[in-house]
Amino acid sequence: MAEDASKANSKISRRRFLGATATLAIGGVAVPGTGSSDVASKSADRDYDVIIIGGGNAGAAAARDSMENGYKTLLLEARNRLGGRTFSSEFDGDKVELGGTWIHHTQPFVWAEVERYGLEITEAPGAAPDTMYVIMDGERTALSKKQLVEVATGWGVYHRAARSIVPRPWDILHNRDAALAADKINAIEHLDSLELSPLQYNFIFSFISGMASNHPQQMSYLEVMRWHLAGGGFFPTFMDSVIRFSLKDGTASLINKMIEDGAPEVRLSSVVKSVEDRGDKVVVTTVRGDHFSCAAVINCLPMNTIVDIKFTPALPKGVVEAGKKRHCGSGLKIYIKVKGDVGNIATVAVGNPFDYVMTYKQASGYTLLVAFGKDPAAVDVYDDEDVQKALDAHLPGVEVLSTMSYDWNNDPYAKGTWAVYRPGWVNKYYDQFQKDYGRIFFGSSDHGEGWRGFIDGAIGGGIKAAQRVNEFLG
Repeated sequence: MAEDASKANSKISRRRFLGATATLAIGGVAVPGTGSSDVASKSADRDYDVIIIGGGNAGAAAARDSMENGYKTLLLEARNRLGGRTFSSEFDGDKVELGGTWIHHTQPFVWAEVERYGLEITEAPGAAPDTMYVIMDGERTALSKKQLVEVATGWGVYHRAARSIVPRPWDILHNRDAALAADKINAIEHLDSLELSPLQYNFIFSFISGMASNHPQQMSYLEVMRWHLAGGGFFPTFMDSVIRFSLKDGTASLINKMIEDGAPEVRLSSVVKSVEDRGDKVVVTTVRGDHFSCAAVINCLPMNTIVDIKFTPALPKGVVEAGKKRHCGSGLKIYIKVKGDVGNIATVAVGNPFDYVMTYKQASGYTLLVAFGKDPAAVDVYDDEDVQKALDAHLPGVEVLSTMSYDWNNDPYAKGTWAVYRPGWVNKYYDQFQKDYGRIFFGSSDHGEGWRGFIDGAIGGGIKAAQRVNEFLG
């Protein structure tokens, strides 16, 4: 399935991707004064103490903390904006997040930043819908209170053994043998082993499709448990953790705060070509031919893009292999503006291009929906008529006014959506993901613990990498 999806994705040309994204309102941050240009490197034969590659949440956190630790720091970002796989923008006058969006107090790193900077949050109405629909076998059903309890109970059955297998979601291999056994099973193999009602089965199948951002067979059973337990191990809290709260002024507002706070030197549109660890220093070279030397590099790039940089010495085989295979996150997220007030709803469907649709905003004369799908080849997000057909099963008779999406799969600096590990990946790669190599340190959210693949995981990855660099250089 993953191979088929990859082939389908490749049919969307680079020209079409660039043409579609050119119309987006850029919501990335304005780069503040380059503070570290006024800071001396601790070694006369190096340009910088620390170079950060990648200007997403991980890179911003790592750069801020490296500056606060007293190191002259350079942040290199390939795009013409900061934010990485978060992307604040506007859609017909409404603020939207085209990439990572939701945060929660179960997510320790990002919530600490919210408190640190006094950022305001807002809520997506559809996270606590007035009505939830399930579409299965062509029939659309508004769930009663009894059926909602049935759904939640089914989710509990799915995770009956979760706490014994993963007693510590920030230490995924604490119960190593059980965790590695669960890692070998895909999410649907475990689902198929349970005695569930058709409603429970279909809801869980659809919801895991959204979690996987792919066909759910591509996500490991261990990964599903990690999400569930990081979200408190209780269905309502888990739901709140993944789709309810977001930053009122956009994800860019947090990036702004971290960059302003640390004031590292920032260079946008700086694509890194190679990283050479020479033993006593590291030399980073961009595609433009710029050369920068430093004592340590923190790599905050997404897993899927690491292979585009030449590392000397070469990165471990497992890190490279996983980057070439790509994590399974490759689905779609789309905002759909529809005519009228359709209410505060959430709806799931098996076999539909949209696995999950919910109300994002209710306004005068229109409703803004956000939808997720496992297969970008199943619907043309740039064709409103095709979107209308896909939405009809969820909301019959509702008129689509306009749509907005972003193709992360064809973004050369993402090559996918959020990171989700495939079955067997923890067995094959995890130990290699958790290590630094020489003067190269990993700060990507794709290689961490807890809320891996989320904003929280990115910030945590950046903070912890900066701490390890401080210990190494100190």
